[in-house]
Amino acid sequence: MKRTLLFSSIIILISCARPIEQEDGTDSPYANLPDLNWEKGIEIVTWNIEVFPKSGQITTDKVAMIIKALNADIFCLQEMSSESAFNRLAEQLEDYTAVFSTATRYSNLAILYKKDSFSVNKQSNVLSNHTYEFAYRPPLRLDMTFTDGQETDFTLINVHLKCCGSGFSRRKASAELLHQYLIELKEDGTSNQIVAGDWNDDISDSPSVNSFNMFIEDSNNFNFVTWDLANAASNINDSYPSYPSFIDHILISNGFFDEANLGEVQTLRLGDYITQYDATISDHRPVFFRFIPQ
Repeated sequence: MKRTLLFSSIIILISCARPIEQEDGTDSPYANLPDLNWEKGIEIVTWNIEVFPKSGQITTDKVAMIIKALNADIFCLQEMSSESAFNRLAEQLEDYTAVFSTATRYSNLAILYKKDSFSVNKQSNVLSNHTYEFAYRPPLRLDMTFTDGQETDFTLINVHLKCCGSGFSRRKASAELLHQYLIELKEDGTSNQIVAGDWNDDISDSPSVNSFNMFIEDSNNFNFVTWDLANAASNINDSYPSYPSFIDHILISNGFFDEANLGEVQTLRLGDYITQYDATISDHRPVFFRFIPQ
């Protein structure tokens, strides 16, 4: 299948990291994390922070330091199990506006975005009449305008689909519902779409067991920017290393195909730099996509 997205750089750019200092002036253990921010660009990170906060305030403080260090414009977060803990996290991130979905029954969805770079025209939960298919986590949608460069309108959707092999039929059903929903949005004039989150399945699976054939086969309208990472010969950059598999994806509609060709996508191997990352933060690695609107 022809793929229009070329991502030749799949190495974390540690050389571009900006030093982060602790309040006492000593070097932070997060100093080697890359600063993802591109001037006039949009950076989107999807990150399942397992049953946040799995180690209480320790997790909250570590996540705040990571987000500050990465300096990305948008974080799509999954498994925000505690709204009060998420609010405490947001209080440490004064550059960001926090959005928390109360429509989910558990493992809530949330989004953090830089308040000075975006305006939000509408917030909603979509396909909420299909909560069973979406594991009682209806997708969280923000209609946004990027204001810190080439002004760009787009729709951002945060998802967390049903997990595990027994959930295949529900993942497939939710993906079909999402595909139809996005097609209808495009027909109504919303051509710039980004769907990020924990899709809970690998797009490299064979068609007979692939939950997302409807998107993969519709390459005129959609592409996973995570395609090359998910189909890599090595598992070194997998987003869910304990399996190992690549299940955290970012999908774009064709309104952003040109930008993606000049953009970058990567898994952030935070466990290489953060002590006890798996034990205190998450079993998932964040995945980012960044591009400059044209």
